[in-house]
Amino acid sequence: MSKKRKWLALTMIMAMLLSAMTGCGPSQSADTDSDADSSSGEKKSISVIVMALNSDYWHMVEAGAKLAGNEFGYEVNVVGPNSESDSVAQSNMVEDAVTNHVGAIVLAPNEPKVLVSSVQKAKDAGVPVIIIDAALQTDDESLYESFIGTGNYEAGKTAGEYLASKLQKGDKVALIRGLVGQPTHDERANGAKDALEAAGMQIVAIQPADSDRGKAVNVAENIIQTTPDIKCFYATNDEMALGAYQAVEGSQLQKQVIVMGFDGSFGALDSIAEGKLSASLAQKPIEEGYLGVKAAIEVIEGKSVEKKVNNGVVIVDKDNVKSFREEIDAKVAESKKY
Repeated sequence: MSKKRKWLALTMIMAMLLSAMTGCGPSQSADTDSDADSSSGEKKSISVIVMALNSDYWHMVEAGAKLAGNEFGYEVNVVGPNSESDSVAQSNMVEDAVTNHVGAIVLAPNEPKVLVSSVQKAKDAGVPVIIIDAALQTDDESLYESFIGTGNYEAGKTAGEYLASKLQKGDKVALIRGLVGQPTHDERANGAKDALEAAGMQIVAIQPADSDRGKAVNVAENIIQTTPDIKCFYATNDEMALGAYQAVEGSQLQKQVIVMGFDGSFGALDSIAEGKLSASLAQKPIEEGYLGVKAAIEVIEGKSVEKKVNNGVVIVDKDNVKSFREEIDAKVAESKKY
């Protein structure tokens, strides 16, 4: 082969190599874009971890969370243990969310002291946490970005003041509460107790039923046996209030005894509408879920959020139960589309 032909062949080979290298450019760019999309996808995922998924209240929180996710274009996954007393399962859920590199966690801690270590792990991993419903039991406010909920003591006090307005001075009242030592139920019970005693009511019992309707039936039946002139039961969630009413109904005292719950759950609203349960103090769970996810999105997007947000409460009784339920039903129906 002549030198000229060798040079021409070498030139052609070099040209082909350059073309091949240039052709790799778009492929590398596509891979980079894919990685960016993957990272963005992670940031657009929010894990909402509620105290449990065994009551209407938490399903309403779920509805609000999903409404916010749809409105702002984020994927929202709602999980929770089978019981509000299962802090181990909830802790594992927080750690799973961190492992899955979610953009943020919205947490309603069922054991606010126990969950501190899991939230610390989220912070260490760079996953922001929004606390809802029950404040985390820690002095280190840097662990979470915002707390959204109602002061449970003040809410309990509001319930106690409402009940006092329906009772006579000296009337006997029993309190049925959730798990002993759980701050949420401690505060709801203490607030009501202080308001009722300040109004001159006689607190004859404060008994735990662990947020369980069946246990509340037994607790209320025992109280009725020992105090047949009981005038009121106040429970720190609606499941226990419905259990207390079941006991009252079985004793034929339903026309003499006021029964009030806490949460504004579907079952409680139905009971109030039927003229059974007297009232429930609702913490606006749909708004709570919505605001929790909205705050998480703002943090992900680099916006500032308020450290503490009071979501407010509303007392639901026979006077407003219809309008309250209609509004909730509309929002829950909308959330089921997503």
